[in-house]
Amino acid sequence: LGVHAEVIKNNEDADTTPSAVWIDRRGRLRVGRAARERAESDPDDTAVEFKLRMGTTGQFVAFAASGRVLTPTQLSAEVLKSVRADVQQRLGEDIESAVVTVPAAFDMSACDATRAAAEEAGLRLSPLLQEPTAAALAYGFQSTDEDARWMVYDLGGGTFDAAIIELRDGEFTVLNHRGDNYLGGKLIDWRIVDELLIPAVRDEFGLPELPRVSS
Repeated sequence: LGVHAEVIKNNEDADTTPSAVWIDRRGRLRVGRAARERAESDPDDTAVEFKLRMGTTGQFVAFAASGRVLTPTQLSAEVLKSVRADVQQRLGEDIESAVVTVPAAFDMSACDATRAAAEEAGLRLSPLLQEPTAAALAYGFQSTDEDARWMVYDLGGGTFDAAIIELRDGEFTVLNHRGDNYLGGKLIDWRIVDELLIPAVRDEFGLPELPRVSS
């Protein structure tokens, strides 16, 4: 009773903080919107979509201007540090523990890397929860239904997750969950461009079809 989900805004008064990191030539690091806006104008000094490489060996991002090199775990830690600092400033409390959500398709190595990033960000206790399950719980706590079954899906920029949740006699059960780390909104956008927009422009202006390059 009285349980509700609340979105705590960051220090830019926004509901979300983009997972983007930018480092300038002096080594100054920026996280969030300021970094995301430089992804196209300064791609050599900006890191985005590094969550997809969590837990993989030999992966790193080099920032050309500063010469710094960071792993996906270190980049994720910088994002968590930023979010933690924003929450602490908003609430006036020292945040030492937090539940961290991950895509449903994250394997053990990716989950271990996420925990390491949380610890590096100063979160000594960081249990992991799959993203669609977290969304279902946030909704379900406010539901007045006693018995229900939902499918909750999360279509992100690079991942797609779904979970089947059952509510019976006020208790939650995750019946099943699946995810694809390489099926997201950005990939769908590019498919629309390739399959619909480019052919339409080519037909309208009589442009030749470009040869396909096989890998």
